[in-house]
Amino acid sequence: MSVIVPAFQFEIRYNHILNFSQIARKVIAPYVKLAQGLKVENQNTLNEKIILNFEDENYFIIVGWDRILIKGQHNLETYTSKNSPIEMPFFAILEKIKEFDEFGSIQNSLFAINYIRKLNIPEKDINSHFHNKFLLPESRKVLENSNDIAIMLEDRKSEHETTISFGPYMGTLELTRRPMVPVDIESLGDTNFIGLMLEYKHAFKTNEVSFDDFVEMTKTSNKIFDRTWKML
Repeated sequence: MSVIVPAFQFEIRYNHILNFSQIARKVIAPYVKLAQGLKVENQNTLNEKIILNFEDENYFIIVGWDRILIKGQHNLETYTSKNSPIEMPFFAILEKIKEFDEFGSIQNSLFAINYIRKLNIPEKDINSHFHNKFLLPESRKVLENSNDIAIMLEDRKSEHETTISFGPYMGTLELTRRPMVPVDIESLGDTNFIGLMLEYKHAFKTNEVSFDDFVEMTKTSNKIFDRTWKML
């Protein structure tokens, strides 16, 4: 079984637009007809959020007074190819927001993604397998009867912060317990297996983000997953 991406999120944050609720709807209106659903949270407040739901393609976009984000799943090629939802409507909406007189500047961005892949290992042996591959034997003595394992790696610099966590994947229920839940679990296909789960997060300060940046981040995260997978 090949790798599955249950969820990813790409977020761009900018200076607060205090009158966002009064000016944003006119900009977003042309893209509403492309979506299958529309929801407005905290209507007519500073923290108003407009949610465009593209159910047919399993992604949604949230536009607010301090950020725009897209959340999707499954086939990353859908999002990294030309004319993808990342280019239009995601970046198209951002460019319209940047035209506001009230817009200041982009402050930072976040890319996060989860991967899962099946391992042909019995459930009773999966934790021992990870212990043997990634930890010293003495680590078992820390909590002798532990029934789960996770490994976290961090790389922090002044402008960038990368976090990678991975460990055994124990079936579909795990997907509902993650900070990023899938948009539609059923459309992912068979996810009820034993395997590897890896979460990659990259946050960075910037005043400019492009479609090419998104593509490069997916390439980096894919390489990290492949590298980890080969260790198993």
